[in-house]
Amino acid sequence: MEEIVDYIKQVIAGMFAKWPIKVEVEASPEDDFVMVDLKTNNDALFIQPKADPLLALQHLVRLMVRQKFPETSVHLTVNIGDFHQRQRDALTKVAEDAIKQAKQSGAPIYLSPMSSFERRIVHMVVAADADVSSESSGVGAGRRVVVKPAA
Repeated sequence: MEEIVDYIKQVIAGMFAKWPIKVEVEASPEDDFVMVDLKTNNDALFIQPKADPLLALQHLVRLMVRQKFPETSVHLTVNIGDFHQRQRDALTKVAEDAIKQAKQSGAPIYLSPMSSFERRIVHMVVAADADVSSESSGVGAGRRVVVKPAA
């Protein structure tokens, strides 16, 4: 795993070498997961108003790691400006609100379409409450979480 972490640091440093943006890379490996924290002199460029640049960077790094280490399964998250923690906090609130609504109404609550990362967080929050359950429905970009009272 150390070889993969070193490669990730090299790749990111190489991407920013000719940019006016300075970057510090920290990577924390854990089993088959690597959390990469980037500190830049312009975090807002990557996460405001949307995190599309951050998600694109994360996608590129994932592709490069998969190409270099095809026989190794590595899950990778790139974080800038605590974006992922803020996103987890917001999704936890969405899940808690949906749980409350499902319990009060007795009806399924359909959330807005979400990425697989976002759906996973909601499912984990819902799983902690025995009075409700969740499932994903829909396809592609329209895939969403449905929170239902337990049967």
